[in-house]
Amino acid sequence: MWSKGPDGRCAVVWRSALAALVVLLAMGAPSAVAEPGRIDVRGLVCHAAAEAGAVDPGCGKLHGKIGREFRYESLKRLSERSLSLGLDQVGSVVLPNGKRLRVRPLQVDGDSALLAVDVEGSVKTDVRVRKGKSVVIGAERYENGKLVISLEPRW
Repeated sequence: MWSKGPDGRCAVVWRSALAALVVLLAMGAPSAVAEPGRIDVRGLVCHAAAEAGAVDPGCGKLHGKIGREFRYESLKRLSERSLSLGLDQVGSVVLPNGKRLRVRPLQVDGDSALLAVDVEGSVKTDVRVRKGKSVVIGAERYENGKLVISLEPRW
């Protein structure tokens, strides 16, 4: 037997809404914060080129950070990916030039994270990134320009 709520609607409507919410959460809807004990690292790879062109809206935030440091006429988003990693767990992504980018969280505290970053054959460094910020790496020559990588950890 279904009971009616104070507004005369069946409680089944509320149960259905609750069930739908549980299903969405179980499907792994993206969250802004990583699971406890894990760090999400969002990686954005853009191509900065000398030939005239536009700034891809997907690289807009990156353009604001590198506009004075790199010389380029166009900036195009090539890929974007997020890795969910535990401390000392290595995550890797193949870059458009075939080389591998590896990221390993070394330490996470309240307001910063220490990441080991390795771009096969060119960059190997540890970087400390403050909460809500990103780090930019101009790593590899690619076609007529350079690959620019932005890493943004969330925890």
